[in-house]
Amino acid sequence: MNSLNGYQIPSKLGSLTRLQHLDLSMCDFEGEIPNQLGNLSNLRHLSLWHNKISGQIPASFVHLRNLQFLDLSMNSINGEIPENIGNLKNIESLFLDGNWIEGVIPKSIGNLSKMSYLHLSHNRIVGGLPETMGNLTALESLDLSVNQINGKIPDSIVNLLKLEDLSISLNNISGSIPDTLGSLCNLSRVDLSDNSMTGGLVEFFEQLSRCRTNKPLSLYLHNNQFVGSIPASLGKLSALVTLSLSSNYLVGDITEAHFANLTNLHYIDISNNNLSVKVSQDWLPPFQASDIIMQSCNLGARFPPWLWNQTSLQMLDISNSEISDAFPDWFWSLCLRNMNLNVSHNHMRGMLPRSLECFKDVGNFDLSYNNFEGFIPRMQTQSAYLDFSHNSFDGPIPKSMSGEFNISYMFLSNNKLNGSIPSSICTNGALEIMNLANNDLSGTLPDCWDNASRLAIIDISNNRLSGDIPKTFGLLVGLQSLHMNNNSLFGTIPTTLQHCNQIVVIDLSLNKLSGSIPNWFGRKLSTLRVLNLGSNNFTGAIPQQLSLISSLQVLNLAHNNLFGSLPPSFGMFSSMMASQNKKTFAPLYGGSIYYLESVIITAKDSERQFTTSLSLVTSIDLSNNNLSGDIPREITNLHGLYFLNLSSNHLSGNIPDEIGHMGQLESLDLSKNNLSGIIPSSISSLYSLSILNLSFNNLVGKIPSGSQLQTFTNLSYINNPELCGDPLQIRCPGDNPTIDGGVTEKEEDMHEDEEYEGIWYFIGFAPGFVFGFWGFMGAVMIKRSIRIKYILTIDWICSWFMRM
Repeated sequence: MNSLNGYQIPSKLGSLTRLQHLDLSMCDFEGEIPNQLGNLSNLRHLSLWHNKISGQIPASFVHLRNLQFLDLSMNSINGEIPENIGNLKNIESLFLDGNWIEGVIPKSIGNLSKMSYLHLSHNRIVGGLPETMGNLTALESLDLSVNQINGKIPDSIVNLLKLEDLSISLNNISGSIPDTLGSLCNLSRVDLSDNSMTGGLVEFFEQLSRCRTNKPLSLYLHNNQFVGSIPASLGKLSALVTLSLSSNYLVGDITEAHFANLTNLHYIDISNNNLSVKVSQDWLPPFQASDIIMQSCNLGARFPPWLWNQTSLQMLDISNSEISDAFPDWFWSLCLRNMNLNVSHNHMRGMLPRSLECFKDVGNFDLSYNNFEGFIPRMQTQSAYLDFSHNSFDGPIPKSMSGEFNISYMFLSNNKLNGSIPSSICTNGALEIMNLANNDLSGTLPDCWDNASRLAIIDISNNRLSGDIPKTFGLLVGLQSLHMNNNSLFGTIPTTLQHCNQIVVIDLSLNKLSGSIPNWFGRKLSTLRVLNLGSNNFTGAIPQQLSLISSLQVLNLAHNNLFGSLPPSFGMFSSMMASQNKKTFAPLYGGSIYYLESVIITAKDSERQFTTSLSLVTSIDLSNNNLSGDIPREITNLHGLYFLNLSSNHLSGNIPDEIGHMGQLESLDLSKNNLSGIIPSSISSLYSLSILNLSFNNLVGKIPSGSQLQTFTNLSYINNPELCGDPLQIRCPGDNPTIDGGVTEKEEDMHEDEEYEGIWYFIGFAPGFVFGFWGFMGAVMIKRSIRIKYILTIDWICSWFMRM
């Protein structure tokens, strides 16, 4: 615990041949471990923990035959564990965790029969667990978590009778839990979470239940692929403190028998399985839990009455659990401290108390996606996550949402809140995410955001807000997302916004904003990926500086009063020049949580909301303006563009011949312009195109053919008077001309074919007759028996007619 930053461990320490104890931990040493330390033959304790040491474990360390304690953890050591590590036969504790060690665990590690502690976690170890680990009969703690170990847990683990702590989490372990693992009765902590383990849990719990021990037991088996039911023998584990079985494929009912003797249970997580909790209405749990997590379990329609005696609760998650009840009064009377509550995605209803201030220092409150109504209660919070969204709450935003209560994450969207946004809300120095979208809020926005320096996400879209955009928004230097669309905001975009140089999304569409589009967007907002200024009253020319935003992938300036030409520099949007398939739109960071961005884009003749797939979207919409001039050839450099809409402008000239280079285009709308010339034949190369609209222009000539173009109807081309060919009912000059009173050349060809068929019929008939006749008559004249039968047959026919 000194500060020797930049220094290396002195190699001369290797000359202290009588040294038995060397502790250089937390000294900020750098460089490699000197090989000379392997000369310390009397060394019993060596700790280099928590330095900045790099390089490999020196091969000379295998000569430290008296070494009992070795701690090299929390460094940057790489390479493999020495193959002859088994030479350290006196080692009792080996800590190599928190490094960059790779390779497999050597089989010789089974020679360390005196070892009690083996920690290799947080490395890059691969391969399977060697059977020789079963020889470590003195082992009490084994931590191999956070590696890339695969294969099964070896059956030899049954030999580790002294094992208390087993952690193999966050690896690639497969197979089932060894049948005999539950017979290790000294186990107090088993963490097999975050692997790919399969099979059932019946035998494991049955064996654990036979152990007679009072040692506290924690079981972490979540995020695997365990199947089957949870046996009732779970209820016999009276020492069980922690049980985590979430995110498996477990099925069946959880009954009172499963909890019968769990008097010490503090933490239970059975979420994200296919389980149903079926207990009687008057059942009282034998435990006092601090954390109950039953997300996506079936708890029935009623709010669980058995919770009324859980007075120590700090975490209750019963979200998505089919509850359609109201909160009972007794729950609010519990007045729990530091409470984290999640009842989201149910069908809960009713009103909440006007005040929940007895719930001291609320952490997280998530009541979203229910049917609650009435006022949002007053609360006492501490850096809280409050989500009341997607309900029917009404009334004003409560004053308890102001700065004095330090709310970090405020989600009040999709309710019926009215009134104005209180100025006290922007004095909350802890606020990081504010989502008030889809309410009935009105009035002007407070201009007091100079104290909200941590605010990263603002969404106040789809309200009735008016007035100017606050100038103090420019003081939000950490702002990443700004949604103010679909309000009645007016005025110009304040120049102070150029200081928000971390912003990724700006959506100011569907307002009454005016003035010109600032050219500093391109010079200052280099991280911008979505810019939506559509449906406003912006005027002037489109600034060519927008093309300086190399990260921009969605641009919407539609439905404004913009004029002038389309800047050729728009062909330089680097994020639209290549396919987005390998790019990601990472969730925006709001302090301790990640915010999944959502953007509405008009594409393929409809509005579409993009969230998780936003990373794949590239779009330019400049429709419904007064743009003129040619479509610049440079725009065809945007080979990764998916949606392009330039309709309802005054664009003229030809469609660029290179349009076929835009191979990712799914929607192309150039309608209602003054475009002329032919449709380039390269357009038939746009195999991803599903929407094409070239109507209401002055295009001429024949419509190109192609497999994808054949899927479009005449509506894609109408009102181009000199355009011809399929699918229009207009024939092109020299192509299928009409002859003799409306008979087409194709029809004449059919008549000519019929004539030739008649001629060929008779041409073929003559030789057929000749060969057939003389073939028959020749046989009659040559062969006597045939001639007699022929004459008799003619005679019988004549006699038959005479009898008629």
